[in-house]
This record gives sequence, C-alpha cells and structure tokens, in this order.
Amino acid sequence: MGTDTRSFTFKSKHYDTTKRITGRALQKRRLSVWTKDPCCAMCRRLTDFPSGFELDHRVPLFKDGEDTEANCQILCVSRDGKSPGCHERKTADDLGFRLKIQIGPDGYPLE
Repeated sequence: MGTDTRSFTFKSKHYDTTKRITGRALQKRRLSVWTKDPCCAMCRRLTDFPSGFELDHRVPLFKDGEDTEANCQILCVSRDGKSPGCHERKTADDLGFRLKIQIGPDGYPLE
C-alpha cells in the first residue's frame, strides 16, 4: 500500500497526518479501548464492536493532542443516520461549528 503522505492545513498551521496509526495497529487500539469500557464516553450508551462507535481523541490532534491509547475514548455514532451521534457532536464542538438542527415531518426538532 505504501506510506500515507497526506497533510492538511488548519488555521494557517500545517499538520502531518503520517503520525496517525493505521491498519492492524489501529484495529488493535480500537479493540483495546473498547474492551476497557464499551460505553460511549458522553452518553454512556453501550456500543457494539466494531461498527457501533468511533475512536476519538480526547485532546484533538490539531490541538497538539497525542495519538496514544491514553488520549483515546469511545464515542457512539448516529443510530438512525438522521440525528448526529456523540462523535459528530464532539468534532463539531472541537472545530467551533454548530450542528444544523434536524426538523421532523411534524415541524418539531429531532433529538
């Protein structure tokens, strides 16, 4: 497959994405973190392995967080695809965005 040489820019800082782990090492970390606590760190909902959660950095990498197991937590993903999961909410909050409010057919906001 080769080495990932991508990089990105965020608020005039350049971040090298080659520091992230991938492949089997990432899957091993996901299983290790999930085994210690299989519940979402925000809502405490029980998550399934491997598709019911996303691995999240407590201190984001772009805010100089480390890519270590100690800096990782489990956050749930959207159950129905309509409302955002905890991972999407935390990411939006980390970046300073507001999530768009989803409105149901009855005119009330969806939770």
